[in-house]
Amino acid sequence: MDLQVALLVVGLLVIAFVVAVSLFDRFRRQRFRQPVPEGAAGMLRAREPFIEVPPITVTLDVNPSPGSVAEIKALKPDMLAMDAGEPARTDPITEELEVLEDVAQVPLNLGQAPTRPDEKPSVPAAPDGLLDFILSLPGEGPVERDTALGIFKQHEYRLDKPRHLYGKHYQGALWSDLARDPPSTCYSDLAVAIQIFDGRGPIDESELNTFSQVGLKLADALRRPTKFSLTFEEAVKRAKELQVLSEAYDVIAGINVLARGEPFRGRAIEQAAERAGLKFGARNIFHMKSDLTPGCRHLFSMANLFQPGDFNPRAWDSLDTRGLALFMSVPCAHHPASVFVKMVTAAKVVAEALGGELRDQDGKPLTDKGLAIIRRQIEEIDKRMTEYGIIPGSRTALRLFRESLVA
Repeated sequence: MDLQVALLVVGLLVIAFVVAVSLFDRFRRQRFRQPVPEGAAGMLRAREPFIEVPPITVTLDVNPSPGSVAEIKALKPDMLAMDAGEPARTDPITEELEVLEDVAQVPLNLGQAPTRPDEKPSVPAAPDGLLDFILSLPGEGPVERDTALGIFKQHEYRLDKPRHLYGKHYQGALWSDLARDPPSTCYSDLAVAIQIFDGRGPIDESELNTFSQVGLKLADALRRPTKFSLTFEEAVKRAKELQVLSEAYDVIAGINVLARGEPFRGRAIEQAAERAGLKFGARNIFHMKSDLTPGCRHLFSMANLFQPGDFNPRAWDSLDTRGLALFMSVPCAHHPASVFVKMVTAAKVVAEALGGELRDQDGKPLTDKGLAIIRRQIEEIDKRMTEYGIIPGSRTALRLFRESLVA
């Protein structure tokens, strides 16, 4: 009997322990869960990053790849359809432009992303006051590049977000990234910066604290004073604002060209693309090259609407498809409404050459009225981004909206 009582007591203690651990774990997860910014409820759409973000790589070829288009919201012209079940509005188009965050998520069926060729990275030459949390280390005497960078490299591995060490050239006004400068370069002022929002989400106080320790170790070693650009509270708040902005305006504008009868043949597609000014290139799809310094290296792209999404350049004679997709990244295009107009012109040239017709993301005929609606949405996104301080196509926009798609 004593043994049975002892076993019963032990069993009750085990059960109590399991329950306590479960309750503690639930409390911990609720305690440290990141709160949603005020006013953001119902506006955010969770989106997993398409590709894991590398530490500090940003490229200028930032139009989404064919496979990743399905991960991004697409603008669509059928504004009334997006509000099915809601009361009728006097001017649905105007009111929709006031709530772009509610634009329906209609992905293009473009298959898996082909392998991306190597491209030269483009990194910022100075801290970005909007995207970065900055620790300034001013000074008069020269600091050698290898001395400062060596100290920084000993500790920066503890950070997850993209980070840079910048320097103001000694007896000059030029700022640059120490990691890209010649060993003989000397600096007066230094600045350590970490990006507060990227494709993995907003920064938290834990990483801000780690970043501060890294920066202060550098300052102590160089005997430099320090100054933070923001408080931790301000940095976390801004990071969440950038998350809302990214998820609201990270959209593509797309036009599909569908075959009326016979499928489009490979050689005919190649000739139609050339007539529209598109060049075959990265990711084995067609691109409209950009002659402008700001914004994407490609204004917009044209891919196979159906799997595998790209084109085999060694099989033009045997290739056929029933649809093509032209698409552009709205926030990464310089003057995106003008780029959209160019894309519309190219789509019409391709459709005429192949005997196809323009369709929207739902497969419905895309009329001039529908195209005008999409253009107005793009203009509104441009306006709102600019008001926030991020000009579409700027380096800030490229870092914010395409960091998560860089291979």
